[in-house]
Amino acid sequence: MKTVLKGIGVVGLILYPCVVGYGLSQGYMFWVAVFLMIMGGLRWVSGGNTLMWPLTLFAILCGGLSLLFKDQAWLKLYPVLMSMGAFCIFTMTLFKPPSMIERFARLIEPDLPHDGVIWTKKVTQIWCVFFVVNAVIALYTVYFASTKMWVIYNGLISYVLMGILLLGEYLLRKRQQRLNQMQH
Repeated sequence: MKTVLKGIGVVGLILYPCVVGYGLSQGYMFWVAVFLMIMGGLRWVSGGNTLMWPLTLFAILCGGLSLLFKDQAWLKLYPVLMSMGAFCIFTMTLFKPPSMIERFARLIEPDLPHDGVIWTKKVTQIWCVFFVVNAVIALYTVYFASTKMWVIYNGLISYVLMGILLLGEYLLRKRQQRLNQMQH
């Protein structure tokens, strides 16, 4: 049951920018805030990795502050806080290894060679830069762009960029591993 709740929470938070765009355009700020708090609550009760708890709390916080101050900007700030939270989590793993990308890489390749560990640490640093840039752009869309542009960036473009970075890292790591094997 916890897995189902976790899945619903994750899908809900991924679709969040679209829910915000539609909800705000229809005047449903209250319901969007409640939705965000429920999605955060689902992630909270489903447990999981304690590294992700701050990201879960951001959902509840943004929804609650939006209701408290009757301000939709708090709903739009959620992706900004997510990026900054991810930046903090990824950065923390640089100081308390394994790095975040090494953790992901070991899901596919449990016997990651030493060169792979070095590689994934560098890629984790790249992800840290990405999250800061993403947060700045997302923040810009909160205050200086239309809700439609906010949805396009936070609900599409940022996801595409993350996908490109993830796929690019995987392909380059495999290429690097082949080159290292040829040298040995």
